[in-house]
Amino acid sequence: MSFWRPQPNPARFLLLLIPVAASLLSLWLWGRIAERVGAGMYDAGVFGMGLALFLALFLLGMGLYLVWCAFSISYSLEPGRLVLRCGFTRLRVPLGAVTDVHRAGDAIDDRSVVVKWRGAASLLPGYVVGEGQSAQLGRVFSIATVPASGQVFVATRRRAYGISPQNSAGFVQELNRHLEAEESDAAGETPVVSVSRPALWGLGLWADRPVRLLTGAGLVMNALLWGYMGLVYADLPPRLALHWNAQAQVDRIGDPSELLGLPLFALAIWFANVLLARWALTRERAATLFLLAGAVAVQAVFFAGALSIVLKN
Repeated sequence: MSFWRPQPNPARFLLLLIPVAASLLSLWLWGRIAERVGAGMYDAGVFGMGLALFLALFLLGMGLYLVWCAFSISYSLEPGRLVLRCGFTRLRVPLGAVTDVHRAGDAIDDRSVVVKWRGAASLLPGYVVGEGQSAQLGRVFSIATVPASGQVFVATRRRAYGISPQNSAGFVQELNRHLEAEESDAAGETPVVSVSRPALWGLGLWADRPVRLLTGAGLVMNALLWGYMGLVYADLPPRLALHWNAQAQVDRIGDPSELLGLPLFALAIWFANVLLARWALTRERAATLFLLAGAVAVQAVFFAGALSIVLKN
């Protein structure tokens, strides 16, 4: 097996600005929230900062993953296959499926290779990972650190794969030697390119559209409940009725801070249902949908309860 690093691209270091900025923003927001909550304040400003903190932490996680992807790109020639690595992804191209190899800068059909990338495949600094369409090569999928003009393209019948190994000329020579030594498939079938990723916890929830929508709906409704509490909390009386008996008589009076337990408890139920839904997903999909729909219903019930208490006070 031979291992190849990608061509170095200093622009990859610009990606480090994302997690650094997100970390600084998260720390600043946490300090402001702690200061206001410590003073007994909860208002729309605290909710807004809490939402911003959530987004900053999400950006931090995404930034760290993008950095990991950018600096983990590599290629290897193994017996019978070419393996492309990026982050947790392993893309295996059987050498029996390769129909052609185009060196970096080669003209195809008397034209330089031009790829129209989809989404943000070529927008991030320092690397190109994603799908595109080329008039010369058809469908293209690249895992590279340089633009299409500097990539080596390994073509199969269905798709071409763009890579950017150091010493690309030497890589192409070695790849061609492997291709010459590869025995053709006696059955005449084209080997299939395979992609593998580790079974990251929770990934299955986002691969199923109805499950994804129910999961997100529950979280959004809980965020709206927190937002509503932030809007009305400052105007609540110092002592308010929290419960009524069957005769519509107040049987419990408490502090407004107790009302914040409603969105907190609703969030805990949503989280518990998501945990159970993930466990049930590979066993019984209907149970997963039931649990997530129940989590959405709980948010609606708690929202109605909070609204009822606020309006009656």
